[in-house]
Amino acid sequence: MAFRHLVIRNPAKLSTANEQLVIKQVESINIPLEDIVTITLEDPAITITNALLSKCTEYHVELIICDRKRMPSGIVQPFHRHSRQKTVLEMQLSLSKPYKKRVWQKIVIRKLENQSRCLELIHKGEEAQKLYAISRSVESGDRTNREAYGAKVYFESLFGKGFQRREDNVYNISLNYGYSIIRSLVARALIRYGFTPSFGVFHDSQTNAFNLADDFMEVLRPFVDVLIATNVSDESEWSPEIRKMLFQVLDIEAIWKEERLSVTHGVDNMIKSFVSASRQQDANMITLPELTNLAVHRYE
Repeated sequence: MAFRHLVIRNPAKLSTANEQLVIKQVESINIPLEDIVTITLEDPAITITNALLSKCTEYHVELIICDRKRMPSGIVQPFHRHSRQKTVLEMQLSLSKPYKKRVWQKIVIRKLENQSRCLELIHKGEEAQKLYAISRSVESGDRTNREAYGAKVYFESLFGKGFQRREDNVYNISLNYGYSIIRSLVARALIRYGFTPSFGVFHDSQTNAFNLADDFMEVLRPFVDVLIATNVSDESEWSPEIRKMLFQVLDIEAIWKEERLSVTHGVDNMIKSFVSASRQQDANMITLPELTNLAVHRYE
């Protein structure tokens, strides 16, 4: 199973030979393509061969493209290669509204619970209890928008009173970068299981090709948040060190229905469970992560 997330931060030539990624900088490094989940291209002077692009789609390696500010701006994914693509699309389009509302209810509840746990991990227990209380009042489809109400309490508890997500500061830059990492991971898993990411259960933007990814990444946002809250301050500058730290989110250990897995491998299980849940129209079958601590998952 693939497990590596690569970030290329300096000028390099990327190519392929013998089913491996070849990175040529001062020295050459070879990495088996079957081990790679994502490759993030940060430096504008990186060149990549068409042969490698083709191999990346074959091995489901997701390329994350960054802009001049080294912020993720796009991803390269294969055309649908699932053996039952049409069947999965028909199932996706036939999902009932009550089922999709129950799925969204479960996602919002778990997101609020994980936000509560995030606050507990930074020793803000009183605020965490407020979010736990909000999570218990989420209705089907989150009709009363408990998610938005909880967000105000949550972000002000994390980053200070008056904090807003639209401000241009190191916290928001870090949040956007970290969210892009998990969004791409979820999108990759959806494609692997044959889903068309533009059809979401809650998100429904006509211009968003990743509505479904944006639905399922909600439960993972607190994993990014807690890393930032414990490693970034008002005095911090946006730097390679912060970007490197944010990639740690992919290795955090979480509980996925009593099984301990890294975020990287747990996301695959989450989307796989969504396949089974959608076939049965039973939202209770979906596996969503529980944030417990910041421990890195160790493979035996």
